[in-house]
Amino acid sequence: MTESVGLLQRSGYRLSLNFDLNGWAALLRSAPSIGIVNPTFDPAHSDLKPNEAFWLQLNDDSGVVACIADRLFTTDDFVARELASGKLWYARPGAGDRPALLPSAPIGRYSGRVGHAGGLWVHPRRRKDGLSWLLPRLVRALSIMNWSVDRHCGLVFEGIHDSGLSAQAYGFPESHIVVEGYFPPVRGDARVFVIHIDRDQIAAQFEEDLVRMTDGDPQMRDVATIVGQRIHEPVVRSRVVQMGGGDA
Repeated sequence: MTESVGLLQRSGYRLSLNFDLNGWAALLRSAPSIGIVNPTFDPAHSDLKPNEAFWLQLNDDSGVVACIADRLFTTDDFVARELASGKLWYARPGAGDRPALLPSAPIGRYSGRVGHAGGLWVHPRRRKDGLSWLLPRLVRALSIMNWSVDRHCGLVFEGIHDSGLSAQAYGFPESHIVVEGYFPPVRGDARVFVIHIDRDQIAAQFEEDLVRMTDGDPQMRDVATIVGQRIHEPVVRSRVVQMGGGDA
């Protein structure tokens, strides 16, 4: 955590930790190049408790350049209880708020104290600075420090998953396709993957990433160069497991 903040400060960024998700929602509604405002982190749709949700805001001298949000779910089955029920997005799911999960969805795989990250946005003028690499790692570190999570999960659309970004930039080594059809947050069809990293993998990842963040006092643009090279190498896919259907 200290090394991540030091890297940002050397690179001219200022980081703030916030617990009122109304600020995150307001920022995203006015942000350029944004798709949807994820209802998972929007107090207008979700029942968010201050001790179970936070968001990070990143500024440079010209203003806000990035943000990401995180929530804690204590659950016996993240996919079956939170995702399938629609409670991942809505405090009181109604008609049209529940997706139809694929038979291969990883039911029973993710339980305990689950950190769920999303709402990542980076300003177009800063999208080559490696912030999509660092911010997911920062929320994972804070999830462990504040909530002692067992694992961390996210949801990504097909394009992000198939490009390799969810594995190589966001740092999630495992993924499963869960929805191929109607997806409530977009009120339309989508192919959606749940991405996952457990506590032991997070610890190992921290050790590996520590070298990148401290070797020679690099700045974000240096890290971005390394990350960019990895992303544009022949794609090493995250482990995609389709339960009951074999490895893809």
